Amino acid sequence: MSPVTTFQSLLGTDQAMSWSSLGDTRFEAADELAIVFPQSLEQLSAVVRTCYDQRWRMLSCGQRTKLHWGIHHQLHNIDVVISTARLNGVVEHWVDDFTIRVDAGITVADLQSKLETEGQFWPVDPLYDQQATVGGVVATADGGSLRQRYGSVRDTVIGVQFVRYDGEVVKAGGRVVKNVAGYDLMKLMTGAYGTLGVLSQITLRLYPIAAQSQTIVLSGATEAIAEAALKTRLQGITPVAMDLIGAAGGVRLAGRFQGITAGVEEQVTRFQTIADGLGLTSKAVEDSAFWSSLALQLASPTTVLCKVGLLPTLLIPLLQQLETLPSGWLSRLHNASGLGLLALASGTPDLVKTLETLRAHCTAHKGYLTVLQAPPSLSMDPWGYTGNALDTMKAVKQKFDPHGLLNPGRFIGGI
Repeated sequence: MSPVTTFQSLLGTDQAMSWSSLGDTRFEAADELAIVFPQSLEQLSAVVRTCYDQRWRMLSCGQRTKLHWGIHHQLHNIDVVISTARLNGVVEHWVDDFTIRVDAGITVADLQSKLETEGQFWPVDPLYDQQATVGGVVATADGGSLRQRYGSVRDTVIGVQFVRYDGEVVKAGGRVVKNVAGYDLMKLMTGAYGTLGVLSQITLRLYPIAAQSQTIVLSGATEAIAEAALKTRLQGITPVAMDLIGAAGGVRLAGRFQGITAGVEEQVTRFQTIADGLGLTSKAVEDSAFWSSLALQLASPTTVLCKVGLLPTLLIPLLQQLETLPSGWLSRLHNASGLGLLALASGTPDLVKTLETLRAHCTAHKGYLTVLQAPPSLSMDPWGYTGNALDTMKAVKQKFDPHGLLNPGRFIGGI
């Protein structure tokens, strides 16, 4: 039997269907490609076990918002897409401990809405935040600008439950922030793009919602912006987000400050003092709207979206190189970590050459450039990995997925 017929018999026609019936035109896929929507851990385990028995290749996802990242819109090497979108509940919320266990398919927006009633939140601001699921954010490590204050996604994950390649359920971590028992599978699963297991439940560390939030944007000469970014890092100012926002019109420095009113006012004053001393213009913007609009522009389906990483002191030279491009571009680079996103116009002349030049700049300075989203016609390796850990990553993949059935070809080196 075909995968579609098999899973319709196992789950029902409302939980298993052909990919083509979704009308998702972003991907080229075989006619027999199936997508299934398990509604319980038992069903998820049964689906994965069936795929293992049949040696069907699986691609796991949530709401499919980042399904195109790194695979150039082709699903020809996949037999079954497994969506956790209907595994979307809160399992348990330990309010006093600021921790929560949720199903992987719950959306970030729904989670934040539920947490808001208790004055808490999960400190991430990913792309597609209204549709993206917690499992998808963890799998892609797409944490956003709030990592300036709260760290990366993996710093907030304190427990995971996932389904192995053969359908067995594995648990790691717990409900406490400090948990040292066993291997740190939480960090291993975060950012693995589903190549080591299908995430089913995740335990998260939470934080209290701040009383006030304010965003200030500095603009002016690029050299002065670079100096302001350095001074902000060195002077003990503690924004929750601090990003270099680059575009064809120039470079800006955006700082987001949260806390009690007096604390926010003091931080903003110090930030504006730095700006005044360097001849920069400072402007208060509508807080949430500014960051949401920026994320929407970066995630536009018409852009070529890249993730970059460099030493923070080398971000300005990258932006200066981008300023020479003849077409539109937009960047959001985190001032403290040197990580960030870069979006190029899909009509950029000599796109492959431009990306290769930017990647060469990053790798020459011990950084990287990963192509997340691009036209199907783009003929280049999305990862461009040049480090020395590929053999180790392949060995880990072999241990967790010996038959190469989980998200094959989705990660570095074709893992």
